[in-house]
Amino acid sequence: MKKIYSIFCVVVLLAVSLNAQTLRVTFEGDDVSQGDTLKVEKVAGEEIATYFNLTNLTESPMQVRAAFSKLNTHEGDEFLMCFGDCTLDTISPSVTLEPNVEFTNFDIAYTPASDNSSMIRVYLLSAEDNSVIYDFYVKYYNSEVSLPTQSKAKPMNAEVYPNPMAVNAVVNYYVPAKYKNPTMIIRNMVGKTVKTYNLRSGEDAKLNINSSELTNGVYFYSIVSEGQTITTKKLVIRK
Repeated sequence: MKKIYSIFCVVVLLAVSLNAQTLRVTFEGDDVSQGDTLKVEKVAGEEIATYFNLTNLTESPMQVRAAFSKLNTHEGDEFLMCFGDCTLDTISPSVTLEPNVEFTNFDIAYTPASDNSSMIRVYLLSAEDNSVIYDFYVKYYNSEVSLPTQSKAKPMNAEVYPNPMAVNAVVNYYVPAKYKNPTMIIRNMVGKTVKTYNLRSGEDAKLNINSSELTNGVYFYSIVSEGQTITTKKLVIRK
């Protein structure tokens, strides 16, 4: 019986090892190993986006889905996952990863409701049978949680009103001064940019937007500074 159990363990470990070798995952330029825990600093109310790059190490295209589970999150926390398309769900549509071509359109945006630590588990799944190809963890924490709240900088904010909007709406926003040349980009569900607006940083401001050239549906608006996406939220147009 012990011999059978040992053989079974070897087979399982070999299968995991082979799966890990089919895909390379990087975060901020470093390789992410199977089961790793990534640590990301957060501030309550301020969105933080984590970007992951994937490379298919096989010689054939791979059909892959991304997914995540909430292991330790809090009431009011908000998540937006983009894996090719963006979704408020915890599992994405499938994407084709071509051999040895880096895929860079994978990120999870998280807006925490509190400064308490939280954690999610991220999965990469085979689109054929939803089996796990790769998984790792992301732990969010606030290193200054013990400091007085008045010492914290004013957080990034961008809210569209009304939302859903018909034709005209106002964006009330604040972009911290450290973000240079900020813009607001509106994208449709397939990630195509349909509108771009220049913003100011370092002060509370308003922006009037118009949807006369857009059709009804779900869009996403992002605040971007020098190529870095600071926050992304959903916009609904209903005329």
